[in-house]
Amino acid sequence: QFYPGWNFNKCMNPAGSGLWYVSHENGKCVTDCDAGNGGTCGGFANLLSNDLYSNPRSCCEAELFYRYIEFCEADSLLSECYQGTGLFYRGDNGGKEVCARDCDPASGDTTCGGIVEDAYIVLYETAEECCTAEYNWIDVNLCAARTIEASFGKYWPDKDNAKCLKDSEMPSGQLDVEVYDSLDECCASGIFWLSKGECFAASGVAQEELGTNKFYVDWINEHCVKDCEGPAPCGGLAQAWDPLYDSSAACCAKVPGRTANDCLYTSP
Repeated sequence: QFYPGWNFNKCMNPAGSGLWYVSHENGKCVTDCDAGNGGTCGGFANLLSNDLYSNPRSCCEAELFYRYIEFCEADSLLSECYQGTGLFYRGDNGGKEVCARDCDPASGDTTCGGIVEDAYIVLYETAEECCTAEYNWIDVNLCAARTIEASFGKYWPDKDNAKCLKDSEMPSGQLDVEVYDSLDECCASGIFWLSKGECFAASGVAQEELGTNKFYVDWINEHCVKDCEGPAPCGGLAQAWDPLYDSSAACCAKVPGRTANDCLYTSP
């Protein structure tokens, strides 16, 4: 049989060259061989329109630059071994509110958002990097914890109910909420209209657990009181800005005109 020059490949390789060319219709690279052979065969390449490559990765890089290279290569090879990179990407591309991991949810890992197929999706090494770049209105530590589904031990203000809650015990339903390292900070900044004692009590802290039992200066009455709720010398809970002292003597030394005998609060 005679084949014109444009079909030189078929003339020289009647069973196909075994090299790779792009199949734009399928969004992957295929092998130059009879499609009836199955596997990676995509039919005989047409050299008028198909460049040939020695491996699928080279084909993907040259022809399918809009696909994520690792995925394109695995898809072209019909590989079931490829499980994604395990890196992180913006979660709304995978149906999540925070970042998601580049892996298959069918694996049982609920942090997976699906295997990334397209090159326009940016991948990040860590959840923190992804959260900083993609969700800068969410506290980065809260976002990262939600991304990897880890316990988050900071506090957030429930302003509707005027109390602070520990996220690991009662997760916030709002991702843009302010978070604080301690209950004290949360009450002082997040529920500022209540006193520290009121906020602590509303937040579930038992009265006997309130305060540090250290001493601070009550400047209105010019004496020292203990940081606790209850009878004297307790003077109520110290505010976040009140310096605390380990002993009443150290506290009284800060109150001018008072002696150690008449400085400590003893009765209303």
